[in-house]
Amino acid sequence: MAISRPELMPVLLGTDVGTYSCARMFHEAFGCTSVSVSGMSRGSISHSNIIDPVYVGRGGTLNDQLMIETLEKIADTDRTPIIMPFMDRDVDLVLNYRDRLEKAGYVIPLAPTETVERASDKAVINAICKERGLPTITTVPVPLDTDAGTWPGLLESITFPAVIKPRDGGMDYGKLQFPGQRKAYDAPDLDSAMKTLAKIQDAGFAGVMLVQDMVVGDDTQSWIVTGYVDSRGIITAIATGRQILGLHQSSFIGNAGIIHVTDHPELRRIAGEMIDALGLRGFFSIDIKIDSRTNMPHVLDVNPRWGRGSYYSVVGGVNLARAMVADFIDDIALPPIVAEKEGVYAFVPPVTVLRWVRDKDLRRHLVKLMLKRRPVHPLSYSKDPNFKRFAYRYAADFNQLKALIQNYPTPTETTF
Repeated sequence: MAISRPELMPVLLGTDVGTYSCARMFHEAFGCTSVSVSGMSRGSISHSNIIDPVYVGRGGTLNDQLMIETLEKIADTDRTPIIMPFMDRDVDLVLNYRDRLEKAGYVIPLAPTETVERASDKAVINAICKERGLPTITTVPVPLDTDAGTWPGLLESITFPAVIKPRDGGMDYGKLQFPGQRKAYDAPDLDSAMKTLAKIQDAGFAGVMLVQDMVVGDDTQSWIVTGYVDSRGIITAIATGRQILGLHQSSFIGNAGIIHVTDHPELRRIAGEMIDALGLRGFFSIDIKIDSRTNMPHVLDVNPRWGRGSYYSVVGGVNLARAMVADFIDDIALPPIVAEKEGVYAFVPPVTVLRWVRDKDLRRHLVKLMLKRRPVHPLSYSKDPNFKRFAYRYAADFNQLKALIQNYPTPTETTF
């Protein structure tokens, strides 16, 4: 049941399903409407009664001054603005202009800049895993401001297949636009790794790319730990979910389409180790993959922000917005709460489990679970009815299914 807090004004940077999910979570907890800031209209947030959209024009979200001036105008109200960035480049924007945003009255539920930068640095995460006795992944940093002739020597320790991704996925890499751009790339051998690195360099990126040994296993070996750390360093809300099926379009690699919400105490413990080592505060989303060959869990990413699929925590009985408001705005120390309700979060049609889940026992369990408790689609909110939204949701389902068939027709051990 929502506790009426109309004075709260979440200001959301984005237009996708994660943006709507965040607005929905705030509305369910407090009955408040959100403001979204984006370049142009997009179906996920269009025609909504719980979101007031503000558009800055195509490409406007990459103009820092335009964005900050727009945010300052939005904050000129009697309501309490809470800024919510969802992408790395938006986190960078908020951190770079933190003083101006706080002066304008914004509540900024992000850790200090140095902490966010450390948490976003995949090399730092790997070092922490080594220090804490957690499984590590052989990782080689490749600076793309160097001559390509030096790269084969750097990659001698890599056992292919490998994965290539930016060391810091923030503003510099996020602003690039080039054919074949992805959040992560697979490299079956050295030659393909060299070609991928050269393509990124030619696109104008001079930062550091990480080449890592691949953690083998299909989508169902990937897990997400999502939650909120309060100002005392206590995890007051936490949920774990098994990714049943990911989104496999190039721009969505790493995002979940279906999540089996189920408690996993060992992964919660690992998440606690990472948060403690980083001194992280605020929202977090940690990606962990269990290698199908060794059954060992590997921490892949720590996102010091709200995750795109974070609504799955509500399926498990945990509302992250409630935890943040209690801490950041009301200064109340909440007791920790764990998402213990089993269920399914589904942004793609749930019927896909019949084709893409290879484990027969897991597939059978999911079917029984979904017959017992209906899967939750983040865009389907009974308190935000609109025929155009209804039509968009089903069109999006069809498009997601079509994209899966085109980009990932059968499950693989590499997920590529």
